Amino acid sequence: MIEIDGCPIDFRFHMHKNGSNQWIVVGIGAKKAGRGSVTTHLKNGGALLTPGQALGRVFGGRADEVLQRAKSTAIKLAESLEIQHRHLLGEIGFDLGIDQDEDIWMFEANAKPGRSIFRHPSLRAEGKASIEHILEHCLYLSKFRRRDEM
Repeated sequence: MIEIDGCPIDFRFHMHKNGSNQWIVVGIGAKKAGRGSVTTHLKNGGALLTPGQALGRVFGGRADEVLQRAKSTAIKLAESLEIQHRHLLGEIGFDLGIDQDEDIWMFEANAKPGRSIFRHPSLRAEGKASIEHILEHCLYLSKFRRRDEM
């Protein structure tokens, strides 16, 4: 997996169903492990970065392309997981890794993901969007429409 300053990096992809019942990536946080740690948990000394900060340091000018591939992969993972799951899903948190060859690895899928990535100052808007997508998907499921769509 990629590293910065000798510390492993992984990514939390916060996924939601939108008002059209489609999976979208709402927010992405890059989590850097603390010195000497193999886990990136923030409460264990990890640090939160933007994906641009992390990927830019590792892949330079290819960072945007790597990020777009990772987003596409996260959407495909959500769609595949939903097909195999017998309950309704509207939110998933994927912990993904990216290796030096730009291959993407899924470590974990969380049906009730934490919201800690949205504490990063540059991800606060995504935190608000996350809540809005929950509402939009609830409206979709209930077959209600917003007043501004009537």
